[in-house]
Amino acid sequence: MSLSYRVLVVDDSAHMRILLVKCLKLLGFEEVESAENGRVGVEKFVSFQPHIVFLDGIMPEMDGLTALREMKRQNSESIVVITSSLSERDKVAQFKESGADLYLLKPFDQAKFSEVAQRAVGVIEQRQGKA
Repeated sequence: MSLSYRVLVVDDSAHMRILLVKCLKLLGFEEVESAENGRVGVEKFVSFQPHIVFLDGIMPEMDGLTALREMKRQNSESIVVITSSLSERDKVAQFKESGADLYLLKPFDQAKFSEVAQRAVGVIEQRQGKA
């Protein structure tokens, strides 16, 4: 299955970026870009205009919360999935209040990742009237 949605992966861990990009390609996403921190992520967000963003919650230079707010300010229609090992309720609430659409708790398995990616596509299609 070929998915024509643009996806941006923003994570300071090179291992996690590689893993997420690989998982996305296995699911059929063809246009996938990555960034190593929130600052670069926001720059790529503006130029690449992704439909979906997988955004790490804790990163150097610009944290996930700041990057999320800037991305949503630029384009509120993009689906942002927070990928984080944070499980504190107040942090999760801050991300949701700032516009996060979905949350993927690290570590995750392929099945959970696939489920969240499909939910993100479902939200896009619902907004476009395809669902």
